[in-house]
Amino acid sequence: MAINRGIEELSKRLGDFIDLVERRIDEKGKVRIFEAGCGYGSAMMGFVKRFGNNVDMWGLNYSEHYGNQSLMIRDSIEKGLFRNEEIKRLGNLPRFVFGDASQRLPFEPNTFDFIYSIHALHYFDDKIGFLEECNRILAERGVGRFNSAFGIVGVHYPRKETPPKYPEFWEIWDNGEEVKIWDYCERVQGVKFVGKPNGYKERGDYHPEYIEINKQPQLDFGLKLVASIDFNFLWKGWTGVKSIYTTQRDFEPKWKKK
Repeated sequence: MAINRGIEELSKRLGDFIDLVERRIDEKGKVRIFEAGCGYGSAMMGFVKRFGNNVDMWGLNYSEHYGNQSLMIRDSIEKGLFRNEEIKRLGNLPRFVFGDASQRLPFEPNTFDFIYSIHALHYFDDKIGFLEECNRILAERGVGRFNSAFGIVGVHYPRKETPPKYPEFWEIWDNGEEVKIWDYCERVQGVKFVGKPNGYKERGDYHPEYIEINKQPQLDFGLKLVASIDFNFLWKGWTGVKSIYTTQRDFEPKWKKK
C-alpha cells in the first residue's frame, strides 16, 4: 500500500496522469479525485499543494492503521509540504473513508472525475470487482489509472521474498487457457493496459505500467472470481494477493449438482 508515496510517484507509475488532471481543471475549474490505498495521504496532499482549492481529494484505506487524517497532517508537516498554520487554513483537506476495496465502494455513481491507485491493487482480493466499482463511481469522461505489480514476483517486483511458486497476482482462465491480464484488457471496452508486462527490470528502474479505465455506461469484464490467495496468510514474510478468475460465470461443477 502507498503508505507515504508522494505525488511525484504518479509520473513514474501512471504516466501523464497529473497532466490529465491539470487539463480537466482548466476546462471545468474544480475536480474530484479518489485514491484507493492512499496510506498517509502524501499524494493527496501533493495534489492540494499543487492545485489548491481546485481539487477535492478522497482516499480509501482498509483501516485507520494504514493512515488517517491525523497521520496525513503529521506526515505533511514532517516532510515540509505544509506548515501547521497553512494546514489549519486549508478548506479542502483530503478526506478518508475506510473499508475493503474488494467490496462495494461507499460512493454514489458518477462521483469522481479521476480515480487512481499506486502500489495497492495487488493487495485487493477481487481486483476485477474493484475496477468495475471504480467505473460505477467515475463521472462522465472520468478516467481511472491503477498501477501495481502485474508481472513476476521475485524477478520484476521489488519484494522478492514471495516464492516463485506464486509468481503473479492475476490469473484468468478462458476455455481452459490462461490469458494474461494485459491481453485480457484488450477485450474490454473502455479498458487498456499501458506499458510493458513485467515492467520492473531492476530495483529503481521504473516504467509507467498501469490499467486505464475510461468511463463506460456499464463496465463488465465478463469474469467470475474463483478464489483469492493471500500470500501473507501462508507466511508472514510474503506479500500480495493472487486473484483467480474464469470466464465460466454460469458454470456449475458436476460434483456440486443436486
